[in-house]
Amino acid sequence: MRFCCPTCGRDEEILVDRNPRCLFCRVEMITASNYSELWMSPYIAIKRMATISETYGIERARTDGRFKKEREAWTTGVLALALSKLKDEEWWVEIETVDSTPDTRLQHIDQSSGHNVIQTRSIEVVDWEENVGDIMKLIGKKCRRAYPGHYLLVVNARHPGKVLDFDRVTEEVKTVRSPFLEIWVVALIGLNHMKVVRVAPGGPAIDLKLPTELERARKQRSFLKRGIRGTDTEFRELGPAFLTIP
Repeated sequence: MRFCCPTCGRDEEILVDRNPRCLFCRVEMITASNYSELWMSPYIAIKRMATISETYGIERARTDGRFKKEREAWTTGVLALALSKLKDEEWWVEIETVDSTPDTRLQHIDQSSGHNVIQTRSIEVVDWEENVGDIMKLIGKKCRRAYPGHYLLVVNARHPGKVLDFDRVTEEVKTVRSPFLEIWVVALIGLNHMKVVRVAPGGPAIDLKLPTELERARKQRSFLKRGIRGTDTEFRELGPAFLTIP
């Protein structure tokens, strides 16, 4: 089983001891977690993909099927940053680990009623890449499939050098029979500058300066686990957690 030191970040495989201490820091090490029912802050989801890119190289990180879940979590994390900026709310990213759909979920805890009420957005993520010339072709293909009516489609525009006309997409998507509650497009439009636009129904366009928004998101609790107590839902903050690189 893999363990990590919460102080120095050193990790290793330990076979016998289930409560090992770091050989250098002498603090108790943390066992590796998995994605099951784990809520990550947008900061963690986005930085995790950055770590994969630094470890394996950008090209492999963006194409290797081994990192598909992490890429989907990154896209969902960017949408979470946009919603947080738009509504001044905290959203967490959850990766689906059992069913084939949705890819991810966005989770928000609404406490306005005096109880923890979970607001969930089920997300289908699709990448717009060089092999598809028009983003509408990609959206149309996804819309021809059967999805539950509460799902959101999030398109990660990864088509370098291609001009993306958000107004045109917003108009043309009106002619498409869509199963999705909402369709969003996430696009890198400059150095560390993202634009997140709801194209169906036509709605807000949120500009994100990633360093600024990530610094704000860094203050959010990193990980949450859901639990049940009586008739209410409670959440357990995990504190430091160790997620291995796939």
